Amino acid sequence: LTGDPSFPAGKVIIPRLPEAVRLNFSAVRTSIPCLLGQVLQENHRTTAVLGNSDLAPTEEDPYYTYARFAPWLAADERGLVSFGEVGVDTLQRTNGLLPWTTNYSYLAAKYREYRESADLIVVELGDFARLDALSAYLYDRQISAEKQNLFTRLDSFLHTLWPLVDWEAETVFLLTPTPTMTNLKQGAYLTPCLVWGKNFSSGLLSSPTTRRPGLVANVDLTPTVLHLFNLTTPGWATGRPMNTGFAGKLTALLSIEMKINATSYFRRKVLPAFLNGAAFLLPVIILGAGVLRKLAGRLWANYRAYLQFFTLLISTLPLALHLASQPPLTSPVTFVFLTGGIAIFSTLSSWALVKRRKITPLVFLLPLILFMLLTIADLLSGATLIKNSVLGYDPMLGARYYGIGNELAGLFLGSMLGILIGLQQLNATPSLSSRAIWLFLTAMAILAAPRIGANFGAGLTALAMALTLWAAQRQSSTCPSRQLPVLFLILTFFIATLLSFDFIVGGPDLQSHFGLLLENFQTRGVTALGEIIFRKLQVNVRLLSTRWTLLFLSGLLSFTVTAFRAPIPRSPFFTVALIGGLVGLVCNDSGLVFAALFFYPLATTGLLSLLGVDAARNSRS
Repeated sequence: LTGDPSFPAGKVIIPRLPEAVRLNFSAVRTSIPCLLGQVLQENHRTTAVLGNSDLAPTEEDPYYTYARFAPWLAADERGLVSFGEVGVDTLQRTNGLLPWTTNYSYLAAKYREYRESADLIVVELGDFARLDALSAYLYDRQISAEKQNLFTRLDSFLHTLWPLVDWEAETVFLLTPTPTMTNLKQGAYLTPCLVWGKNFSSGLLSSPTTRRPGLVANVDLTPTVLHLFNLTTPGWATGRPMNTGFAGKLTALLSIEMKINATSYFRRKVLPAFLNGAAFLLPVIILGAGVLRKLAGRLWANYRAYLQFFTLLISTLPLALHLASQPPLTSPVTFVFLTGGIAIFSTLSSWALVKRRKITPLVFLLPLILFMLLTIADLLSGATLIKNSVLGYDPMLGARYYGIGNELAGLFLGSMLGILIGLQQLNATPSLSSRAIWLFLTAMAILAAPRIGANFGAGLTALAMALTLWAAQRQSSTCPSRQLPVLFLILTFFIATLLSFDFIVGGPDLQSHFGLLLENFQTRGVTALGEIIFRKLQVNVRLLSTRWTLLFLSGLLSFTVTAFRAPIPRSPFFTVALIGGLVGLVCNDSGLVFAALFFYPLATTGLLSLLGVDAARNSRS
């Protein structure tokens, strides 16, 4: 199993390591089991393990299942740990709810023995795992009472260990690697992580991976341990060393957890209803407008007003969802009512201005204008609103921790383009296109900047939109074929500048995932790039069978129909929209998510424009 011709006595072995290697390797990512232990072993550091999470240690039972996870953190590439004790001696028989519990006296004695020769000791405190495994057979009051007993025993054990630790040279981690079964079913994946000792002062933990005080990623553990030993983190490890000192206490940490869990829950429960409703309503409004215009006759003006009001209402929904995410709510019903209240209030306020004939055409663009300005201000001030939004990203899933996600990036660029299309309907001046180029370039800088938006795909989309508009302006005076090399050079320069700037200026502690990509490319070559490309393809293929595809097709179809009905095709903005949607679809991890919400504000703007055109035609007739 290990390739070791003479298996040394006292070593601990992981017999199912080959299975773990197979499960952790794919074309889109490469995770190496036992990487931490292997790097330590290569640098002549010894490791030890203690304890287990076995439920009932009856080893004569053929159905006995081992639950021993500590060796995975300490073993080398052969699945070997230098020494340790993970057998039944680490347990003791009890008469309580748990038939077997951790023998803390034995662990303390072994810890005193091992600390003289081991550089890294991993102690598995399995009592809470055993209680979790039995939770289906216990009442909540029994579980709560038993947890108090287990915490009391754990506290006593830590009081035994604390005097043994050299706090000037050693570090203690107390963490839960995986959530409980109850939390897993609820989608609450956050677990506690506490650190004491060398290089760690009081305060909240963070890391360059998350850039969020109070939140670190599980992949940060290996780089943190290696950093404590002054060892270089290998390129296969995607995390960064943890840091501390951020202001905050336990109450703040619990508030962060509650808010992240609530936002994730609302995202799973409410967002699908929004996607389904929007995908259904956009084409229905178009069909309704066409049918009612032919059948209603003189009453069409009244029906048109109702359709305008309803279209304005659904155009306000993304802004309402974004704002309703900010209060510390826990009930999805309350969240839905707050979202609806914000949307209805905003729509009624805008409609009141319409009735008073005050800046009537611009009123229909107010939801998009407010959303665009709010997003810019938020990105430039730390992205607090984005982090709490159901349209943002879920840090528990690990895809993104900072910047702007594909949902809001798509809405942002779509809103910006929708505003330009609406303004052109009001007053088509040549200067609008020229100013729009600079607007898209500004959006590119905000979205792609590593310390602001940190969204490469969105920044590339904004640049493609600016270049498309620039090429459309020069089409009459310059051969389009001659523009292609120029456009290609500009795109190449953008990519190279963005990656190089973040890699060189950012440094290990400030680099975003852009600089980390270049660092991985130096270490691993084209494999690092290949994993990203395959991951993008895999995510988008998986999204083909989701609601995002329905909204994308509905938004694209609605925008195209309204564009040909209203005078948008004669504008270069129609081409800019199609190119922007295509680039966003291809260049983002979740391209369908980006493109679906990119075309959503364009579709609502097109609908309002279409209804306005019909009104003008009726007034002339």
